[in-house]
Amino acid sequence: MPYMMASAGFVRNGSTTGAPLTIEQLTVSCSGQGRTNGIVVLNWQVDVEQTDVTNCGGSGIVDTSQTANGGTIRNTSVNSRFSDNFIVGSRVNGFEVIDNGNAVTDGYLTNNQIASSGQAAVAMENAAGWNISGNHLYNDAGNGIMAGRLFGTTISGNFIEDFASRQSSGTWYGIAGSVQDGDGSTIFGNSVFNDLGERGGAQHVYIAILKTNSGTGRVSVTGNVIGGAGGTDVGLSFEAGAHHLVVASSGNAITGVGMLTQHSGAVQISPGT
Repeated sequence: MPYMMASAGFVRNGSTTGAPLTIEQLTVSCSGQGRTNGIVVLNWQVDVEQTDVTNCGGSGIVDTSQTANGGTIRNTSVNSRFSDNFIVGSRVNGFEVIDNGNAVTDGYLTNNQIASSGQAAVAMENAAGWNISGNHLYNDAGNGIMAGRLFGTTISGNFIEDFASRQSSGTWYGIAGSVQDGDGSTIFGNSVFNDLGERGGAQHVYIAILKTNSGTGRVSVTGNVIGGAGGTDVGLSFEAGAHHLVVASSGNAITGVGMLTQHSGAVQISPGT
């Protein structure tokens, strides 16, 4: 089945977001089969706390602007909080935001433990206005944090270890995202390591900006600690794509990588002021 628990608006294919909702001290235990998501919310001002979500064949917790039949809500679905949850063994992503418009913004993903995901620990199609902080992400088969459309976003104080360490090909990221024009974002005080080593053939990039989506993207990358595990590893990577990217980068402690920093396109890097 597609989910264990889902919002009424999602199930009924509503045209607008559901009312505020609290889920607290709940256990959602899946069988690990199929593509079953654990909890799917299509509500604004959601509060999901102290919830255990285990062994779901799909993603553990999904915050979405799309209904069960693929429709998209006409309004926004903002100001939600996901804190102090334990999400383990999801076959797809641990925590996921699905948003093909600009509806699921300005939320909080804080102090969660997300482990042993089949793909990413955190995969956010839209991370605009989100605060992603204090999470412990470990032993996830894919990327640590993949955050699209950074805009006034904070990614701080996360401990990411053993991301994609078993992959033997491709490029994998500890923290990565694309950037919007306008309000800048911050990536600071994170610890990203692969202490247990990495398999040969894959490249691991520890913190990356993948592109600016339009205009000029702005981001501050400061005070992070990175410990690589291979000669092809890259500590920091900044790519502007077809647009412009302004980066303030300083105070990062990087060891064990083949390349400390790489950049491409119209990228302006400085230590900031």
